[in-house]
Amino acid sequence: MSKPNRKRLNLETLRAQRMEAQGGKELEVGLGDETFVFPLASWWPMTTVKKIRALKNADEDVTKILALISSDEQVDHLVELGLTLGDFQDIMEALNEDAGVTPGESTSSSD
Repeated sequence: MSKPNRKRLNLETLRAQRMEAQGGKELEVGLGDETFVFPLASWWPMTTVKKIRALKNADEDVTKILALISSDEQVDHLVELGLTLGDFQDIMEALNEDAGVTPGESTSSSD
């Protein structure tokens, strides 16, 4: 039983409100005749966030972030279709904007 005056969060209610405010859980990316779907940052599982934060090695393939939130197959196909660095930056900017990260910040910054 909860104590009086104790604040309670119902995560299911908050998730529904977040989804309504964001208009969904996914970012659709079109390239040519194909559409690729990436989950918005606020829907990434915390296990995925931890894996992304662990990618600090400058030698890492930058597309690994996209593969962690979607799939290697989807990212490989995007690369085969000619994904450019600018395309990658546009996708990451849209995902960071969803997460409320401003330019100069990173979703991998630690507190």
